[in-house]
Amino acid sequence: MHSLKSCFLKMTFACLFMVFTMYAQKPQLKGSDLVCNGESFFEMTQIRNELSNLARADGVLIGNDNFNQVAASGQPISVIKNNFINCKPQPKYLVTDGGGIDLFRGSCQPGDKNCSLIQTVKKEFLLYIDEIKKSNVKAFVWMGYPEAPGNPGLTTNQAIWTEVTKEIIAQITEPKAIYVDLLPVYKGHYNEYFNPGDGLHPNLAGSKAAAKAFWDAMKADNYAFFDTLGPVSVFKPAVSNNKVLSAHILSQVLKNGNLSVSLSVYQPSNIVLNLTTISGRNILKAEQFARSHGQQTLMFPIGSVAPGIYNCQVKAGQLTAQSTLLVP
Repeated sequence: MHSLKSCFLKMTFACLFMVFTMYAQKPQLKGSDLVCNGESFFEMTQIRNELSNLARADGVLIGNDNFNQVAASGQPISVIKNNFINCKPQPKYLVTDGGGIDLFRGSCQPGDKNCSLIQTVKKEFLLYIDEIKKSNVKAFVWMGYPEAPGNPGLTTNQAIWTEVTKEIIAQITEPKAIYVDLLPVYKGHYNEYFNPGDGLHPNLAGSKAAAKAFWDAMKADNYAFFDTLGPVSVFKPAVSNNKVLSAHILSQVLKNGNLSVSLSVYQPSNIVLNLTTISGRNILKAEQFARSHGQQTLMFPIGSVAPGIYNCQVKAGQLTAQSTLLVP
């Protein structure tokens, strides 16, 4: 009898643990909880609808309403900022871009972050970020533009803009910010993702690819992007076929202010890089999203670093890997 009672209690606690874990991991959203903002890249495409479909299929978006959208075609980033400010109700979560229209208005040399056009748009971008920080938004996704087929000047400007905004987003700690760069998502698929003669607005296939990239980033690590309420499960290591899974740093190269980290992860994850001195002083904390499992290389902009020995820690979900970085 005692053994049966003990077995029953163990099964009961196991079931409760499973329920609590599921409750903590999966958010429940209304359409008004998330808004898409930007210019025609959103407003004239199906990205918002496809993102809603993915969230609904995963049981996150409740009901038949899609996520809200305030994106407006042909608008500079200053208007995009105001569209966000005037959005009612204010969302908890935001997916946005901005600057594409502004970048039509001049030309920069490849890689020139000090180009006057880039610096002008950057000022408006920072004002937009300030408004997001002052709002009730708990987390947001900033989109990096893909190439603009047929428009090499805009493609050059957008490539610079991606690097500038990626560096800024990586430094934001409140609210939670994730950068989704569509350059690697669209690479090799431009003929598939854009209709002939329109290199600015992805077609349905391109909309689905962008929406999937956003949703993969938001649902990574058991929906860590979202502020899920309820009991939080106790830590347990990831296990497959009775083997504890792990993350490994394979190599790292510091060049021109960018740290390239080659690593291997067991599943798509938010990758958090912590760079500290040997004494423990924090130098950098940056975050990127690994869209696939296995071996890959991520680029982290860290700027100038004094010569010395540093501790490089990478967190992939629940897993942590560490190595030493020597800067000559």
